[in-house]
Amino acid sequence: MLIDAHVHMWNRKTLPDKAILTYLEPIIAFKETYGHLFDLGFDGDMPFPDYDVPIETPIETMDKNNMDGMVVLATDFELVGGDRMTLEEHMEWLFQRCSVDDRFYPFIGVDPNRPNAPELIEKLVKRYSPKGIKMYPAVGFYPNEERMDAYWKMVDDLGLLVVTHAGMALEPLDEKYCHPEMMRSVAEKYPDMKIIIAHLGGKFHDELFPLMEACDNVYTDCSALQGWMPNETYMIKKRLDDAISRFPDRIVFGTDFPLYDERFSTMQFIREIEKREWESEKIRDDFYGNTMARLLGIL
Repeated sequence: MLIDAHVHMWNRKTLPDKAILTYLEPIIAFKETYGHLFDLGFDGDMPFPDYDVPIETPIETMDKNNMDGMVVLATDFELVGGDRMTLEEHMEWLFQRCSVDDRFYPFIGVDPNRPNAPELIEKLVKRYSPKGIKMYPAVGFYPNEERMDAYWKMVDDLGLLVVTHAGMALEPLDEKYCHPEMMRSVAEKYPDMKIIIAHLGGKFHDELFPLMEACDNVYTDCSALQGWMPNETYMIKKRLDDAISRFPDRIVFGTDFPLYDERFSTMQFIREIEKREWESEKIRDDFYGNTMARLLGIL
């Protein structure tokens, strides 16, 4: 079984302009210097090549890699500048888009800064029956704040799988909220809640293993390890070896598709991962899909 546990389908109307401008600074600088020599195709709206991916692209990726599923994560940016589409419009767009292929598992996303966030979660779950919810603390909340209690209780009551971002964030988002350690009190208070810390903790990687050692309901995914390519490929193996040696049944495969796909496809990523020597067939199968399938309740 092969499941990509970390996939995005963005809509330009939901993305904060400032974050996109920060992401694009190197490309914009290149255009200003060399635009008269090259047609970069950047006319009109601010370019962001990863947001307007045709639905056929992830389907082709699943087909090429004999993939059994993609977990599609939604992020609620409306309150920080992605306000040209309401949250409910965004969810309708996403779930409708994913309905064309039953291998997609779309998650909802609700910013806890919304006064009615718990009620919104309940409403969206009743409407779409998602398997989980995406957390993005960088929009401006600490996961362990007291005001989060009602939010977490609703997530726990509804039995939602949680995927939370960890690591860097672009302005106006703030990475100070994105430390894995901030999930400890949540994981301890709700031991039945399964929590996936994305990106192996990202730039706060050193906080991940102590958290996982303390809380056996905390998992992690390997998405964005492609960022070590091409100059430090050895880090992919090192990070995976470190994680799998400690938590062989609590690390899942993920890519952060489509962020790296043009320069380092899912197939290339899998080939790079396959260079490691697997401890057993079970550990390999758990990593690529069986653990995630169990978390989703489909195995």
